Amino acid sequence: MFKILLLVIIMLTSFSQTAVAKDNSNLTLCTAQKLQEVLQPATTEQPSVYIDCSMTLPKNAKITKQLIFAGGRVANIVFDGNGAEVSATYAKPSVLITSKQDQDTWQVPHHITIKNAQITGSLRIHGMAENGQGKLLKQSSHQAGHTERAQQAAPHHIILDNIALIGGQHNMMYLAPGVHHVTLKNSQFIGQTAGLALYLDAESSHNTIENNAFKVQTKSRELIAVDGSAHNIIRNNRFIDPHHGAIYLYRNCGEGGTVRHQTSHHNQIIQNQFELSMSSKLPLIWLASRNGDRNYCDADSGYGFGSSTNDKDLAQYNTVSHNSFNVKNIPKFYRWVMKVDDRLIKVSAQPNQLNCNRILD
Repeated sequence: MFKILLLVIIMLTSFSQTAVAKDNSNLTLCTAQKLQEVLQPATTEQPSVYIDCSMTLPKNAKITKQLIFAGGRVANIVFDGNGAEVSATYAKPSVLITSKQDQDTWQVPHHITIKNAQITGSLRIHGMAENGQGKLLKQSSHQAGHTERAQQAAPHHIILDNIALIGGQHNMMYLAPGVHHVTLKNSQFIGQTAGLALYLDAESSHNTIENNAFKVQTKSRELIAVDGSAHNIIRNNRFIDPHHGAIYLYRNCGEGGTVRHQTSHHNQIIQNQFELSMSSKLPLIWLASRNGDRNYCDADSGYGFGSSTNDKDLAQYNTVSHNSFNVKNIPKFYRWVMKVDDRLIKVSAQPNQLNCNRILD
C-alpha cells in the first residue's frame, strides 16, 4: 500500500513539474536587442517602444521611453521592471496597453503581468476607444449588445503587481470601456494628481483592486471612480486622508453622445481601511453619486436602452462591508460638528448591502 501511495505522489509531482515547465515555455523571451531598445534614452524620433515579449530589466533602470503593449501578439508575457523608474519624456501615457483593430476584428492583448516598477504619469488600458467618447465606441453604444462588444475588444487578464504610481496631470490609472479581469495589487499611488488615482470606465468589469495604498491627493475628484463598471472587487486597501472622497459609484449619463449600457452593480467594497483627518471630504464612499445631475445627460437621447432611457446611476446590488474608518486624528468636537459618524457612507440608490463597517476611535 505504501509503494502504491509513493508512486501516486511521484506521478503527481511529475505532472505538476511538467505543467509548470509547459507554462513557462509559453513565455516568449525578448532578445538582447529588444532589451537595449527599451533601455536607450527616448528621443523625439523614437519616443516609444513596443513590447510583445517577456523581459526583466537591469536593477533600478531608468526608462524614458513610453512602453506600449499593443495587439493580439502581446499575450502570456511578463515584464519585470526590477525596480525600474518609468517616466516617458516625449509621449504620454508612460505605459499603454491597447487593442488594435484589424479590419472588422480586434487584436486584444491578454494575460500580461507588469510588476516591480515605479511609473511617473499614468498607466492606461484601452480597448475600442481611448475614452468613453471615442467614435467607434459611440457607434457601438447606439446598438444593443454594446457591453459585450466593448469587452470583446478590450484587453483582459492583466496583472499589475508592486507598482508605484506617481501623480501628474491626468488620471494615474485608467481602465477604458470594456477592460476586464485586471488585477492591481501590492501597489501604491503617491504624490498629487489633477485627475483621479483610478478610473474604471463604462462597460468594464471583473477587476480586482487589492492590497494597495492610496496616498495621493487629487485636485477635486474622488480617488476611485466606478463609472458604469460592474462585478469589481475593491478589497483590503488603505485610503489615507482622501481630501475629495474615496470611492464613488455612478454612471456618466450621455457624455459625448455615448449611451452607457451597464450600471455600477454587484461591486464589492470590503475590508478596506480609511484614515481620516479634518480635511477629509465626506462621504468617503458614495453609491449613486450623480443620479442624472449633469448638463450633458440628454446628449444620448433617442435610443431604447441604457442611459438613453434612464439618467439615474442605478448603482444597485453592491456590497460595502467590513471596512474600518479611523477617525482618531479628528477631535471629538469636530467629529460632532462634521457629523462624521453619519456621513462616512452615502447611499443614493437601492437595493445595496451595508454591514459590519466600523469606526475606530
